[in-house]
Amino acid sequence: MPLWGKSTSAESRPKWLPTDSDATDASGAREDAFATTGGWALRPGQGNSGNDNTSAQPEVLVAMRNLSSTLGAANLLSVDWDATTTLAHDGTGRFDMVYTFDEAVTVTSAAWSADQVSSNKVYVGLQVVGPTDMANDGAFVMQYYSGSGTNTLTFRGVIPSAGVTDGYITDLNGTYAMATDGSSAVVDGNGTTVTAVDGDHDGGSAVAGVDGSTELFGTGITKTGSSINTLTTQAGSSSGSTTILTGVQLA
Repeated sequence: MPLWGKSTSAESRPKWLPTDSDATDASGAREDAFATTGGWALRPGQGNSGNDNTSAQPEVLVAMRNLSSTLGAANLLSVDWDATTTLAHDGTGRFDMVYTFDEAVTVTSAAWSADQVSSNKVYVGLQVVGPTDMANDGAFVMQYYSGSGTNTLTFRGVIPSAGVTDGYITDLNGTYAMATDGSSAVVDGNGTTVTAVDGDHDGGSAVAGVDGSTELFGTGITKTGSSINTLTTQAGSSSGSTTILTGVQLA
């Protein structure tokens, strides 16, 4: 079996790179490998790069002419966040989610703002739920924050003050959908619209993964470069039960 390929299969990605996120200081992690017009490249600014310049020229690992064009529209592969129990719910708490693609993507979006506005932004809707009944205490907007021009996009949200201590975070609409609004857009290196951005990332209509129909969120789906599942089923202390983002709780 070759060490790399040029199809949309996950098996085409450089196989000598480990799937462990902690490998960024060694050979590099597989999540940092992405398709460019010149072949498979490795994201700059990591420990293995020899410097912290995230704007440096990506290192081409395997030269393949027009690889990104061959693969078609960029695919959304996985999602990650830091497990923390220190998210304040007084209107100042910040929460980030990082999405990994198999190609570098360019984002057109209004600048991130510490509010719940989605106009002309790429965004994801979430909600905070209470630990007693697991019911909605308040919705909030994860707005595009950074990463345009790379294969990872960071989305940032402000935890609403309606949240309560020991509360959790879950999706707002049942699908963890990402959306563009107004003038916002996401395209790959060939200018092709990334359809995985405007679509569901959970459930039967999910549009993520190398096949364009795989879920990013689930109790059996792991976070980027990790063995930890994205979702955990949580019961309320008195009633109710739902799936929550694993490892995240309000302080």
